[in-house]
Amino acid sequence: MTHDEFNALLNEPAVVGAIREAEARSTGEIRVLVTHLAVDDPMAEARRRFAALGMEKTAARNGVLVFIAPKSQTFAILGDSGIHGCGGDALWAGAAAVMAEAFRAERWTDGVVGAIRRVGEALARHFPRTGADDVNELPDAIARDHGGAAEPESGSSTDNGTGGRSE
Repeated sequence: MTHDEFNALLNEPAVVGAIREAEARSTGEIRVLVTHLAVDDPMAEARRRFAALGMEKTAARNGVLVFIAPKSQTFAILGDSGIHGCGGDALWAGAAAVMAEAFRAERWTDGVVGAIRRVGEALARHFPRTGADDVNELPDAIARDHGGAAEPESGSSTDNGTGGRSE
């Protein structure tokens, strides 16, 4: 599936709504990025993009990236050290399983929203929003690359997450 085909089938308002719902209950930050690239190692590419999006700069180190490479039929879910320290590998495996199951049935939006909800539950449990003073540190819109200039490389050491295939 191409980047454009996937984007046409993905219900962006539902995805952004799930991100906002999750972030309303926690101080965590969730981003979704859909790449046009064919990716051999989705976790390595997710790490690079995590840093390029500035996700390691959240105050509580509780940012989560849902990285999707439709051309390769693969994805990765990556969390920063704060949330990984609370949820561990089981959190990422559970979210990836929800996403992979829906993707196998070609329910693209359900997969992304399901993973966001799973991660959002953990963020709310471990990083609850305690007042109206929480700042939305990162954009909620789906990030997309369209073959333009590559995002800058960074030396982020974030290694927390899991990948999957939608085959």
